[in-house]
Amino acid sequence: MPLVQRLRSSDNGPVSYTALGADDLPIWPIDDFLSHLTARRSSPNTVRGYAHDLADFFAWLDQRGRDFRTLTLEQLGEFFEWLRKPPATRVPGVFVLPTSESALETSTLSRKRAALGSFYRFHSRRDASVPALLGDPVGRRPTGRYVPLLAHTHRRGIDPDGYSPIALKPVRKVSRTLDTGEIRRLLDACRRARDRFLITLLNESGLRLGEALGLRHGDLRLRAGEVHVVPRESNVNSARVKGLKARTVPIGPAVLDAYADYMEREYGTLDSDYVFVNLFRSPHGAPMTADSVKDLSRRLRRHSGVAHYSPHALRHTYATRLLRAKVPVEVVSELLGHASVQTTIDTYAHLTVEDHRRVLVEAGVMNGEGR
Repeated sequence: MPLVQRLRSSDNGPVSYTALGADDLPIWPIDDFLSHLTARRSSPNTVRGYAHDLADFFAWLDQRGRDFRTLTLEQLGEFFEWLRKPPATRVPGVFVLPTSESALETSTLSRKRAALGSFYRFHSRRDASVPALLGDPVGRRPTGRYVPLLAHTHRRGIDPDGYSPIALKPVRKVSRTLDTGEIRRLLDACRRARDRFLITLLNESGLRLGEALGLRHGDLRLRAGEVHVVPRESNVNSARVKGLKARTVPIGPAVLDAYADYMEREYGTLDSDYVFVNLFRSPHGAPMTADSVKDLSRRLRRHSGVAHYSPHALRHTYATRLLRAKVPVEVVSELLGHASVQTTIDTYAHLTVEDHRRVLVEAGVMNGEGR
């Protein structure tokens, strides 16, 4: 099984990844592609995820004795059937019943499909003999008669039988929101002013965790009541603004009060540009990492009893609160830093159904059960 290795050219250089083969040398097709992603300033998390996805792919290729450059679409479909098996059964001679539950969720398979699509597009542009398997899994279909090569891998209906070896039915998971009482319990469970400030900030601004962890003190414009989300590629803690898209988000008195309390009670005279730093664990004063927040989240779930809490749930709660208050979706999209308004609409399309349900319950037409 190829080994994924983290790379960094210098202390402040971009983070990248590679995959090492049995000879402990980089697997060149993966390494070239991941280097391309890093040069394009793709998120380190994306590069890491694609590295693991392609490591799985090359493990399968090695097991079957195949070359990625001569693979057919049908053979690629066999790879996805292999992925659906439990890891212990992904060896020759082991049979798994077709009715067995998939070992990977559809969302994970979709990510691996996207990784392979991007991988093949990259190599087909460099080598005309490499087929652009999977075509273009994203983007709009052009008008007219033209149908892109292998469009059937992601559009149902072209195949008379409605079958594609790599067709994946998308499943959108909707994060649960937190009500006022649950947020209060989370704040009460925070033993540190820093943690209370983090919860308050995420709840009142909708920032992604990576955006919050990358904040500098100068990004908080206290007098203006704003937080500036500033893209930076060299954060020590690998925090990153998604899509490197800058934006400004208004914040209210609750955030400013929590920040002032944090500065006065715990931060003190510490010399650091970062807002969120280690104050109670080593290395003292270093920027907090996503792993540190994961540990904090586990503690908060345990002490508050809010089992579905996550930093992203606060972002989802913020967006839901705005949409229920009839804030235009275009404004919500800008505040969230979504790539397009359509992303916001697709993500929160379930609100329409829930809003209708609430109206029917309030009107006495439904009793609210069965939710």
